[in-house]
Amino acid sequence: MSIMHHVGIVLFFLWALSCFGWTHLIAYFVSLIYLFLVHERYVRKLRTNLQYEESKQANRKRVLSDSETVRWLNHAVEKIWSICMEEITSQKILLPIIPWFLEKYKPWTAKKAVVRHLYMGRNPPMFTEVRVLRQCTGDDHLALEMGMRFCTADDMLAVLAVKLRRRLGFGMWTKLHITSMQVEGKVLIGIKFLRRWPFIGRLRVCFAEPPYFQMTVKPIFTHGVDVTVLPGIAGWLDKLLSMAFEQTLVQPNMLVADMEKFVSPCQETWFSVDEKKHIAFAKVEVIEASDMKPSDLNGLADPYVKGQVGPYGFRTKIQRKTLAPKWLEEFEVPIITWESQNVLAIEVRDKDHFIDDALGKCTVNINDLRNGERHDMWLPLQDIKMGRLHLALTVREEKKVFFW
Repeated sequence: MSIMHHVGIVLFFLWALSCFGWTHLIAYFVSLIYLFLVHERYVRKLRTNLQYEESKQANRKRVLSDSETVRWLNHAVEKIWSICMEEITSQKILLPIIPWFLEKYKPWTAKKAVVRHLYMGRNPPMFTEVRVLRQCTGDDHLALEMGMRFCTADDMLAVLAVKLRRRLGFGMWTKLHITSMQVEGKVLIGIKFLRRWPFIGRLRVCFAEPPYFQMTVKPIFTHGVDVTVLPGIAGWLDKLLSMAFEQTLVQPNMLVADMEKFVSPCQETWFSVDEKKHIAFAKVEVIEASDMKPSDLNGLADPYVKGQVGPYGFRTKIQRKTLAPKWLEEFEVPIITWESQNVLAIEVRDKDHFIDDALGKCTVNINDLRNGERHDMWLPLQDIKMGRLHLALTVREEKKVFFW
């Protein structure tokens, strides 16, 4: 559904109002806001696709042998997928797992959500690389890092039935049709072997970082409006997927599969989600910046700041037309363990219509700031010859969330 379709819907809506004599300035104002939000959503989606294509083209520049490109593995998966692998993936693996996620992350408007149908389509997942990690966590015998890309064909279909709450939708049921899906990221797999059948006792699976994820969702029928581009619903879906991935399937959180229960004829719950509890929080204050690089034709910039610690990230508001922005924003970043490198990666970018320009980056090692004091710092922006960023960090090693 293109932007012109949304424009047509708005024009039809305004025409219908004029026929009933209900034309009002507010209707035109609401229509403009709606079209602006739709435009922003399409631009964001286009920008994400462009960044994805750039990363894909960069990976293709490397000349690798057949064994390094795991062409043999992709060929084998392609042959097996239509015979039995798709059914195992959708019916034996995903069908028991998805209800757990729906129950935990369903919106307040939904009382119940169930999967009525699931078919992943004829396209199998593709692997871009496979690497054996020298160090294993816990009692795993083998650890693998796999680059995975899964883009479904046009025959993919998942039907979700959602029961609305009585006070909102009178307890009615509605359907959502997921007609396409695209997932790409690095997957970490920990394997524990057994001396007896099934020889693999446990699998631990997670993403190394938040994956690239997009899907097409259509209500009621498989042909119609893609609700992932509608204002409001789009933001809720993005937040829901981001939360579901980051809190359960991104390192150090992981999905744990008991393979003995999986192959058992008894109907047992064979999976669990190992969600690591927070042992501390880092309060990050993004205060201001100075001497920023001019990126726009007017000699100014529209800067904002993105921060990431492992799977947890934050983003400031955009400061328009300035080279000395003042954000004065605070964020809480959870710390899962002190055994890993808790590096706060900061990136300053200039907001543009298509691809945001880089204005520099910097890093802070949170492990060095564990004394509970407030650390005020000016950091020079790397990769750019100019610009400084003013931050303040405070680390509190408490099990409960703290407030300031």
